Amino acid sequence: MQLSAGIGMLICILFSPAQAQHKRDDDKKFDSIYFTTAVTIAAKDINKAIHIADSLYRNSKPELNKLKALMLSSSLFQQKGDIKKSVQFAVKADQIAVKNDFYDWEARIAGFLSTQYRLMGLYEEGKEYLEKGKTVGEKVENDQMKKLYLGMIYQETTYYEIEFKNYRKAYRAAKRAESYFNQLTFSEHDKNYFLATNEELLGRVCCGLKRWDEALSHYNKADGRLSQVTSGNAMLSGFIYSGLGRAYLEKNNLEASIENLRKSEQIVNGSDYLELKVEVYKTLADYYEHVKDLKQYKKYNDKYVAALQLNEKKKKESIADFVNTTKSHEKDLAQNRNLWLVLSMGLCLALVGIFIWHRRSRKRERTRFREVMDRMRQERLENVLAESIPDIPEKKDPNRKIMSDAIETKIINDLKEFERGNKFTDKQMSLSMLAGMLNTNTKYLSHVLNTYFNKDFNSYINELRIKYIIEKIETNEKFKNYKLSVLADECGFSSHSKFSAVFKAVTGFPPSTFLAYLKERQ
Repeated sequence: MQLSAGIGMLICILFSPAQAQHKRDDDKKFDSIYFTTAVTIAAKDINKAIHIADSLYRNSKPELNKLKALMLSSSLFQQKGDIKKSVQFAVKADQIAVKNDFYDWEARIAGFLSTQYRLMGLYEEGKEYLEKGKTVGEKVENDQMKKLYLGMIYQETTYYEIEFKNYRKAYRAAKRAESYFNQLTFSEHDKNYFLATNEELLGRVCCGLKRWDEALSHYNKADGRLSQVTSGNAMLSGFIYSGLGRAYLEKNNLEASIENLRKSEQIVNGSDYLELKVEVYKTLADYYEHVKDLKQYKKYNDKYVAALQLNEKKKKESIADFVNTTKSHEKDLAQNRNLWLVLSMGLCLALVGIFIWHRRSRKRERTRFREVMDRMRQERLENVLAESIPDIPEKKDPNRKIMSDAIETKIINDLKEFERGNKFTDKQMSLSMLAGMLNTNTKYLSHVLNTYFNKDFNSYINELRIKYIIEKIETNEKFKNYKLSVLADECGFSSHSKFSAVFKAVTGFPPSTFLAYLKERQ
């Protein structure tokens, strides 16, 4: 199941109007138009919805309405898979929020950007934005808005837990979100929508737990809540019907399953929402495979693959701009800090020579450290984006043919699957053991490693171990405080000295220096 279905739910979370007690008529009209656009029109004609959002921005005078229109545009471009434009609109909206001390919206936008990183597989960056949202959220004085944002935080936390298949933790986080949404009193209309999104999320979690009856209950509650908000088929309805179809299929209630899947397909047919297409077509393909209708199975599986490929392509095309856009603010701050340091230290004339030498040396090391980290994150991102369609490297020497193309391709794909696990941390791992795991022989395996990966077996395994432990250190605070001997043991090295030597060979830094720079950067 595609976890990015959360985008559809996020539309309302980010754009639901905060009802003030004494709104002017034009504000009420604005909220009505943009809510209908986000919930209903986007499900039928996303280009029309984008046009309306642009019109709302150009014709709005209040800064808050301009901000909300920008975030509506951001969500709509996200649905189309245009992450570059989505982030550009979100950053522009964030500038208005910061300028006007709209702390609740500043927090929501941070949550939005957190979702973008999560969907791209950049979990560390995503959690940074989630933490920023929590910090800014504490400044929100309105108790109702604070409860609203806490509910949103726990919903986003739920998606992180789902991403790592921690479904029990995900369930607890979703129930926490539900408790906050139940305390909302400013608008029954908005409360119903937030609870509808949360019921859909709980249904998704229960599917992961294989608690099909409970999943059906949550999806039906989501449908009931949503019907009190909109009479038309909202984007969220597509995910609800697809979830009902999946749960009924698992319970072998085929009639109810196809009935709901057809409803979800009707919404998909009028939508450009790639994430919804991926989920619905996948569920329909699974249904027809179950009933052994091979013709229909092929039809929907082809649609699923096409939607998945297009979605992944758009992610790859946007990722560089996405990272550069979202990090530009932090880079500007870093440059200002460096300039301040240079000017301040320049006053100490007696220490100028030592300072310059030391600073240049440290800067070169920091640059190398950033390059190492950026390269490893880019490799992780490329691995995430390439999971559905493995990239087969080009042969270096076509004349060195010792096996068939089919065998070579199988070994390469099996190695990529092996890399996504952590069996390489086994201290007993050897060339012959790995060859046995991949159902091949050592000669073939060595040839593939040398020809396609440009590594011998030891270099290949050791590099995987170092990248594995670096990711652990980045994502788990407790690893930053472990002794080097514990880190060495964790990733599969038999000795502290061997670990240190290989670590420096891979990263260019001794482990202790690398850890120091990582703590300094964070």
